[in-house]
Amino acid sequence: MNSESLIPYIWAATGMVTLIFVVIGVYWAYTHNQFDENITKQIFTEGDDDRYEDGADGNDASRG
Repeated sequence: MNSESLIPYIWAATGMVTLIFVVIGVYWAYTHNQFDENITKQIFTEGDDDRYEDGADGNDASRG
């Protein structure tokens, strides 16, 4: 078996390790409530940024 025939196996092993780490990361995030939909209400309060005020159109060029 030469080194050229090992390359697909190295890529496959690297891909499997990457997928395992992704699954572990998503599981960790799920168990630590990282997918909470109300995260903006936990981080920001009213008046933190004018982009979140009522009536703002989101156009940064109009600020000024």
